[in-house]
Amino acid sequence: MTRTIVLLILILTGCAEKPTVNEQQATTRVEQLIRDTVRVIEPRPRLDAFLPSLNRRYCVDPADGGSEERVVVNRRYYLRGIPKDRFVEVAHQVKAHWQKEGHVITGVNGLQAGEPDISGRSRPDDFILSLSWTQGDVLGIGVTSTCVWPDAT
Repeated sequence: MTRTIVLLILILTGCAEKPTVNEQQATTRVEQLIRDTVRVIEPRPRLDAFLPSLNRRYCVDPADGGSEERVVVNRRYYLRGIPKDRFVEVAHQVKAHWQKEGHVITGVNGLQAGEPDISGRSRPDDFILSLSWTQGDVLGIGVTSTCVWPDAT
């Protein structure tokens, strides 16, 4: 009975250990979020890696107050083959897909100018999602993880 009460208190106060995500799992999730989004885009774009396509950097001043020894994983692609006159349509497709998946849209800009910039947060993991117009009249898609451990921890 006492163990049950202690466990319940830990869960309710947030002190119970939560599963952590390592760098490899974050990389897999980042790629999954991008690929799932690209599947709904018409006309179907060709992914062209933004160099460097996969970035890894240390968490500097992490918002959660956790260790700076963790890393952030970021991947970006150009979406080639989408005509400029379809950018806004594609932006609406992406926004609708993210909302359908339960992600939160945090910003929508540039639609009137035909230079969309949509940002969001994935659920349940809170990764940063972005679709944006880039110079050269190409759309770009990117996902950035939260701070994660390099190795399983």
